[in-house]
Amino acid sequence: MPRAAGLSLPIEIDRDSAMPLPDQLVAEFRRLISTGVLHPDEPVPSSRRMSAHLGISRGTVETAYAQLGVEGYLVSRERSATRVNPDLPTALGESSRRRPPPTPPRRPARDVIDLRPGFGGDNPLREPAFRRAWRDSLDTDPGPIDPLGQPGARWAIAEHLRLLRGTKVDPEDIILTSGSRDGVRLLFTAGLDGAIGIENPGFPGLRQAMTDRRLVPFDVSAGLDEAELERIGPLVSAVVVTPNHQFPHGTTLPVDRRVRLLGWAAENDVLVIEDDYDSEARYRRTVVPTLYDLAVALGIGAQVVHVGTFSTLLTSAVSTGYLIAHGPIGRRLADTRTALGPAFSPVMQTALASYLGSGGLRRRISRGRRRLRAAEAVLAEVGPIRGLVHEGRTLVIETDEAEAGRLRTELAAKGILVASLAAGWSGDSDVRHGIVLAHSNAEAPVLRRALRTVQELTGQAAD
Repeated sequence: MPRAAGLSLPIEIDRDSAMPLPDQLVAEFRRLISTGVLHPDEPVPSSRRMSAHLGISRGTVETAYAQLGVEGYLVSRERSATRVNPDLPTALGESSRRRPPPTPPRRPARDVIDLRPGFGGDNPLREPAFRRAWRDSLDTDPGPIDPLGQPGARWAIAEHLRLLRGTKVDPEDIILTSGSRDGVRLLFTAGLDGAIGIENPGFPGLRQAMTDRRLVPFDVSAGLDEAELERIGPLVSAVVVTPNHQFPHGTTLPVDRRVRLLGWAAENDVLVIEDDYDSEARYRRTVVPTLYDLAVALGIGAQVVHVGTFSTLLTSAVSTGYLIAHGPIGRRLADTRTALGPAFSPVMQTALASYLGSGGLRRRISRGRRRLRAAEAVLAEVGPIRGLVHEGRTLVIETDEAEAGRLRTELAAKGILVASLAAGWSGDSDVRHGIVLAHSNAEAPVLRRALRTVQELTGQAAD
């Protein structure tokens, strides 16, 4: 084995490998230097000696040494042995040895029951209609790339809103995003500044996209409070509201309060950011007009940006969403999206358009409503659960702080994921503790098993 500075060099060459011999030798020297076998300024065997020992041509060794010189691992001087670059850090090998090798990520367990709002549900990647739309998109030329969203996708979203919600939207007012958080960040990039009013309690998802902003919570624990709106009016430039699914129960803001909210926003020149989270999964089919619709239909001068997402319906694995905005704010958003480029792949946009156009999403929503009705039946069958408050589309089990932590930990250990009730509150005042479950996320047999487990852990199991 060749030696350098009194050390044997463990170099392995595989003549059956598809990798060229010079590349193999380069890789071996990189390894020896990075692991500290060869030290800075240490001589390496001559090309003649190395070639004789390994049984390869001298030209192969010289080619490898030249490449290592270009990369900065070796230096050559006239009438001197080729050496390891003396300017390399001496800690290179030590730090490499201390650092554990990377491990591949683990796949999530398939038997996890995810009852967190906004998660779970049936996977669209296994749905024939979605898979067919995806396959078809691979054979379809999406055409010229439109950074605001491919025309077919924007038209399909407008049609979806018309048929399902009775909402008339110009496709030109639709801007595609990769989800609600991306939509909010696009607003900030487009120049929205100042403090942001947020519901308290409210869904924590969008708050995570606003951690670099000054947030002004306003109390909605008893519904929309006009006194609270008057308090924050002079303080904020925008408010984020979820009128179609209010935290934590998923209740809906009545139309009269929606109108008052829009009137307040117009009077105070406050932008309304309407988070349309989970609106299509309503148990009842009654359609409540969106804030965006009401502002246009009633001629209220409030600026509204409607934030829509398909991530709740299609799971977060399919990160797709959209903004609806017109007028000056719409033009600013369009200019910003154009500068940034498309929010997600035009191929995925084509698949989404095909899926919407085929009625796949409407059928999926219908299945979700049937699953919710079945979940209500399972809940009635299972019987009382200690601390349960059921006033909307989610289940809330109220406890003290320590009990809430214990329940989440023990349920997770049994493969059942639930959300924290306290996560919906901003600040420490009047925080309620407990867990939140989206019981329509699971099919009836799975939900029955999960609710029995919750009963046992809360001490309410049937005798």
